[in-house]
Amino acid sequence: MLRASAEATHQPYDLRGVTDPMVDPLLPYGCELRALTDAAVLRDPYERDIALENLIDVAGADAARRAAATAGNFEMMNRLLDGIGVGPNDHVVGLASDLGIAWPPR
Repeated sequence: MLRASAEATHQPYDLRGVTDPMVDPLLPYGCELRALTDAAVLRDPYERDIALENLIDVAGADAARRAAATAGNFEMMNRLLDGIGVGPNDHVVGLASDLGIAWPPR
C-alpha cells in the first residue's frame, strides 16, 4: 500500500526505510510513522505513547488518529488471516525480499 500510494502521488520514497531505522523513508512523517508502527506491532505501551506523542507533534492529532486506526486495522486483518491459515501470496513474498526480510521466516 505504501509503495503504491507513493508512486500514485509521485512522492519519492525509500522502501528500505520501512524496516531499517537507519534509512530515511523520505515520506512525510515517515520516521514517526515507522516508530508508531514498530511500537504497535511489538505491543510496547511505553514506546507507543512516546511514538504517538512525537507523531502528534509533527503531523497533528487528526493524522496521528488516522495512522493509529490504520495500523490497528492492519494488525486485525493480519491476525485474522494468520488465524485461518492464509499465507502471503507471491507478490508479498517478493516485497519481503525488497525490504530485506527473509522468507520464509526462520
